[in-house]
Amino acid sequence: MTTKATSPETTIRIYKIATCSTLSGRSQLTYQVGSNAESEVFIRVTQNSGNGQFNSNWIPLVTIEKLLTAHPVDQPMSSRVLLPVFRSKSSNSPAFLFAAILAEGLVKVGTEKDSGYLLGSIEAFQKSVSALIANDTNLDAAITANPDVTKRKRKEATE
Repeated sequence: MTTKATSPETTIRIYKIATCSTLSGRSQLTYQVGSNAESEVFIRVTQNSGNGQFNSNWIPLVTIEKLLTAHPVDQPMSSRVLLPVFRSKSSNSPAFLFAAILAEGLVKVGTEKDSGYLLGSIEAFQKSVSALIANDTNLDAAITANPDVTKRKRKEATE
């Protein structure tokens, strides 16, 4: 499956900046949720408190939703479900994005020990983002005032 990441010319309005633990719990991630002028929702990881490299491209929610809903409902999933989004990119990228969508409730921890993850509520996430859009939330100014928000701890190697 090929996906289109947003091009540098695409303007994404940021509605939410949040933090979550990585799936391993060894570091903290900062991620953003935003949308373009057509109200298409995107998510990206922007910072890692640890040393792991990652891809910080905006990923369309529609792509994430397709991958999550294509996974068999009766089988637990892992961050590997997001591998098609990050072909030839840092191996941390799928797991870091998966941690962000876990924090947002798009996936949830399975009920049995070592049972992986299950599909969460995509609809609830979409409603929360719609409310932010309706309230005209705009965190772009916060990033402009504090440019360190999107910097990684270490310089990213070219991918």
